Amino acid sequence: MRDITLCHPRLQRIASAWMKACATEGITVAISETLRTTAEQDALYAQGRTKPGSIVTNAKGSSYRSQHQWGIAFDFYLRMDIDGDGKISDDAYNDSQGHFRRAAEIAKKLGLAWGGDWKSIMDKPHLYLPDWGSTPTALIQKYGTPEEFMATWVPEQVKTGWQQEDGGWRFYFRDGSGKHVVNAWYQDEGKWYWFDGAGMMVHDTWYRYNGNWYYLGSDGAMVKGLQTVSGKWYYLAEDGRMATEPVVLTPDQDGALQYPVLRQ
Repeated sequence: MRDITLCHPRLQRIASAWMKACATEGITVAISETLRTTAEQDALYAQGRTKPGSIVTNAKGSSYRSQHQWGIAFDFYLRMDIDGDGKISDDAYNDSQGHFRRAAEIAKKLGLAWGGDWKSIMDKPHLYLPDWGSTPTALIQKYGTPEEFMATWVPEQVKTGWQQEDGGWRFYFRDGSGKHVVNAWYQDEGKWYWFDGAGMMVHDTWYRYNGNWYYLGSDGAMVKGLQTVSGKWYYLAEDGRMATEPVVLTPDQDGALQYPVLRQ
């Protein structure tokens, strides 16, 4: 089956974010295998044994030894013209340029594990949730059957946008990844914010970045223009940098003072 919606809710979310992230990096991927029924796994096990073809798995369906049966894994392939012949159909598993590893590294950052890291049988097209190890043994011991495990699944409520947590504010990316901004600037609705190492929005304070000083207001947004802080006047440029050299304010034709653009 190729329907990712049949898999664990968290795997669904991560798979969607992963495909988008891969596309951003110039890697076009598609999902080839998701959930397998016992009958489908037994048919795959028979290949190369009692049916024509090469052996592709050592997991019998009745043993529940495949991660695919538990809905915690999927396989993928490339949809790219790797060899430059104008076709993509013959390059689905062409890893001559290392795209499988690159795609896997993106998946790892999102919380998945890669079959390409396995010591015994390397499986480069295979990605899975690592919570229960590299085999279904822990799942078998705890739940017995995939059906019992699936009965425990609860649809995920993925956080997006601004969330008030732990006495402060975090911003969760709107890509469905469930991750929030950490130790970085982020622009939202035209305003810039700084988030510390815990992912909390910084506010009501000066912040030094790349040798320049910025002031983050009570709402966390980077302040611009002429401002008073603790009874003192400061000029902050359009990019938020505090002026450290003399600033000349010149009136326009209507007499309104115009702030200069600071030199880079």
